Amino acid sequence: MTFTQQYSAWAAYLADYRAGPHRLVVAVECRLGTLSVFALLDTAAEWCVLPPEMATALGFDLEPDPAFPPYSTRYGLLFGRQERIPVTLLPEEGEPLEIDATWFISPDWPGPIVLGWKGCLERLRFALDPTPGVERFYFG
Repeated sequence: MTFTQQYSAWAAYLADYRAGPHRLVVAVECRLGTLSVFALLDTAAEWCVLPPEMATALGFDLEPDPAFPPYSTRYGLLFGRQERIPVTLLPEEGEPLEIDATWFISPDWPGPIVLGWKGCLERLRFALDPTPGVERFYFG
């Protein structure tokens, strides 16, 4: 059986990328505002997550929203807020893709930048080619 799919862009992803003390199993390059960063592509994460120092640099408040329920993470339950922040996927070939993503922001998040399912990855078509030497992230 043969499957064929067309994508408008692709970028190399980095496997087992180190971001400070964090190991990003699949890291993709993206832009938030004027900041170009590598983020953990995590289809098991409910939301995108923004570290507090980056949220502050982008001008967002760290004060948790009491109406937002705690977010269950590998670091335990965290209180925070949600913000809509565009994220742009940066291709090596094709056009950049901007997604109006929903982010969880907590002053207590000790982890890396995470691209999660709800409000982000569910809004695009994507595929990973893990062939050694290829390692591409296709999106469109």
